Amino acid sequence: MRVRNDLLHVVEKNEEKLDAVEAFETIHGVKRVERPQDYINYIIDLREYDVPYHVRFAIDNDVRCGQWYNVSVSGSDVLLQRTEDLLQRAEVHVCAFDIETTKLPLKFPDAEYDTVMMISYMIDGQGYLIFNRECVGEDIEDLEYTPKPEFEGNFRVKNVPTELDLLKVWFAHMQEVKPGIYVTYNSDFFDWPFLEKRAAHHGIKMNEEIGFQCDNNQGECRAKFSCHLDCFAWVKRDSYLPQGRQGLKAVTEAKLGYDPLEVNPENMVCFAMEQPQTMASYSVSDAVATYYLYMTYVHPFIFSLATIIPMSPDEVLRKGSGTLC
Repeated sequence: MRVRNDLLHVVEKNEEKLDAVEAFETIHGVKRVERPQDYINYIIDLREYDVPYHVRFAIDNDVRCGQWYNVSVSGSDVLLQRTEDLLQRAEVHVCAFDIETTKLPLKFPDAEYDTVMMISYMIDGQGYLIFNRECVGEDIEDLEYTPKPEFEGNFRVKNVPTELDLLKVWFAHMQEVKPGIYVTYNSDFFDWPFLEKRAAHHGIKMNEEIGFQCDNNQGECRAKFSCHLDCFAWVKRDSYLPQGRQGLKAVTEAKLGYDPLEVNPENMVCFAMEQPQTMASYSVSDAVATYYLYMTYVHPFIFSLATIIPMSPDEVLRKGSGTLC
């Protein structure tokens, strides 16, 4: 990267010189023979300098996600040998989650002062729901949300007294289960940054708890040892659904074939206190839709692509079609 930065302005200067020489020859019809004084004057183009190091490593060593490898260590060398005869996918823990938050009337939720009311999540087909009793009118018991026989959703409910307890319980469960893949819907933009800010408000660093950190420049949230696959990125690039039909409700209808529960955002805080059972059903419906959308469409597609494209699944999901080609 340092060499690239040093050479970029050299290339620009040499290109300008070339253009000037060509212009001179065109006007005068005479070929100017000028010997460059220095090797650096010969550099007129930079290629492949924008390939990130980890992608270059994967290309050179023929490493692909979604493949099986035998790993051996010899002295300081790590040897990777692909196992061609293993075709089945790894049994990786998948956690799809969704949060519901408080909000002021006619305002978008703001992590500076709004709080997390509930987190609903599914891990390998088993549902969980954590309630913040500061925002919810009564304790909720275990519930089931199964919109179609093939999309089963049994949820174990935990009622906790405060937002801090809710975050601690969720982080502790994630540390215990260690999901290899976190699945969300548009949480690059909302859920992860909101959780990170609320955790920081209580003196907790989300990065130290579960390894996730939000990159505001990239607009992405990632961890070193888990994938974050945001289904919204798949919908935008690969689902062929029109712009106005890319919300979770519309995608669920189009791709999973059922009509999910819907609650007006302006009614959510009120329903949490007065009709907590309705809010519980709505919250888990989002987790169910996200989990089964991922398992049905996104997981097989992204990990099949990742066996031929030398990038991590996060990048295979988020890069433009041109870059992948």
